[in-house]
Amino acid sequence: MLFLKANDLKKSYGNREVISVDSLHLYSHDRVGLVGRNGEGKTTLLSILAGVNEPDSGHIESYGTVSYIPQIEENEQEISGVLTSIWKLPDEDQEMISGGERTRRKIAAALTSNADVLIADEPTSHLDVFGIEQLEKDLKSFNGAILLTSHDKAFLNHLCTTIWEVEQGKVTVYEGNYEAYTKQKQAKTEKEKKEFEEYTREKNRLKQAAQNLQGKSDSIRKAPKRMGNSEARLHKRSAGKQKAKLNRSAEAIETRIEKLAKKEKPREDPPIIFDISEFPSLHSKRVIRFNGCSLKVGSRMLKQHIYGDVPLACRLAINGQNGSGKTTLMKKIVKRHTDIYVAKPAKIGFFAQQQENLNESKTVLENILEDSPYNQAFIRTLLSRLAFKENDVHKQVSLLSGGERVRASLAKVFLGNYNVLVLDEPTNYLDINTKEALIEVLKAYPGTIVFVSHDRSLIQSLATHVLSFEDEPPRVRPVNQESTKLDKGMDGHQVKQDELLMIEVQIIDTLGKLSRVMNEEEKEELDKEFLQLLSKKKQLEG
Repeated sequence: MLFLKANDLKKSYGNREVISVDSLHLYSHDRVGLVGRNGEGKTTLLSILAGVNEPDSGHIESYGTVSYIPQIEENEQEISGVLTSIWKLPDEDQEMISGGERTRRKIAAALTSNADVLIADEPTSHLDVFGIEQLEKDLKSFNGAILLTSHDKAFLNHLCTTIWEVEQGKVTVYEGNYEAYTKQKQAKTEKEKKEFEEYTREKNRLKQAAQNLQGKSDSIRKAPKRMGNSEARLHKRSAGKQKAKLNRSAEAIETRIEKLAKKEKPREDPPIIFDISEFPSLHSKRVIRFNGCSLKVGSRMLKQHIYGDVPLACRLAINGQNGSGKTTLMKKIVKRHTDIYVAKPAKIGFFAQQQENLNESKTVLENILEDSPYNQAFIRTLLSRLAFKENDVHKQVSLLSGGERVRASLAKVFLGNYNVLVLDEPTNYLDINTKEALIEVLKAYPGTIVFVSHDRSLIQSLATHVLSFEDEPPRVRPVNQESTKLDKGMDGHQVKQDELLMIEVQIIDTLGKLSRVMNEEEKEELDKEFLQLLSKKKQLEG
């Protein structure tokens, strides 16, 4: 059954045509993933098909109700609809609701609206792994048609049966899931590369042939002076014919070169190499230490007894369910809270879920040049990798799309005068290609990185250490890079050091309680606990 039909859609912003679509159809039980680089117009197309925005021309025919889940905005009103029991959402104050919890509320309201068509713009952003898996189950059982965009490759693979790719305003339809789409794109790229090589080879061959003919033409000399007039005329006539023939042949080859079907060279990105001489150095072996810290929001305790060291130049991934306190911990690090040690020479650059580090009235390039130690050539190279091409760097921040703002904010942090990066869900709203480029940038970064992410591919590709809020107590542990999963195992020495650290903190905590407690029974219990801890410490040290 046909639910949605769009014909001859066009939408422009200024002189740029963002969308130019001939025809699109959405049928019952379609599962369509919309992909494309940031700024290509995915959000614009979704909002037009959802009826939120109007196209400049063209028309949309809807044969059913549409429910739309837009991207989360900083000052949006919370959806107050009925929430499905599967999400088990806590009843909290607005300021205590995490990005993931807000996303869940929007999804729950859409799923319970009995719509025929569900259109969602990055519904997996801010969701933890449990939330993504639950969303996938719910969408698979949804009776209507689904059109969505997501940066989660696994999610698109498991759910989608068709991929719509937006590129330079045009939409190309690929049958199959995301993996099938990438195979078709890869085959297309390989074909383009082969065609370019053949084109270059043939062009060079023809150019050489033309040059050889021209050389032969130029080598034909005039009649020698010793020749008589009759002989000279014959020689001149013969030479002229030969030169004309050679010149015509050379011109014919030049024409063939011009008529060759021109093939563009597939783009190859330059490597990212940070200039160490410009990088603000940090010589502390330990950059951050968690001294059994606790996390609270209001009166609610989120997490306790977090331990562990963050070594110099490591890349620590912090993961856990939505609302477990990850963002709260990030903010404590940035504020250098008393129960977290942060090396004094550490210069912290913070990327938040809402981009607050950009000056709206300045361009992307101007924002970054404000406090970057790097030269403009390198800045523009990195911006290019994050899909800010040529004149895009001169865009004013206030005119950027959601994805462009994320990329600009990230670039400002990467290229700032920092040696420690604290990143809160850096891949949200990034297209898959840009996310892979981001991973390369982060791998090249010479400093220490602490990041929160639910993106399994990001953690597996980048993390050297992990702090999981699923562990009790949570502690920093190294990742086995040989495995595709996060390895919870550590060498014996590291285990011993971590256990010693936890016991020392617990001893200090127990002594503090002993100094305050008045009840004799409680004192006796605390004394026993203190002696047990002391015994454990001696055993480990022995």
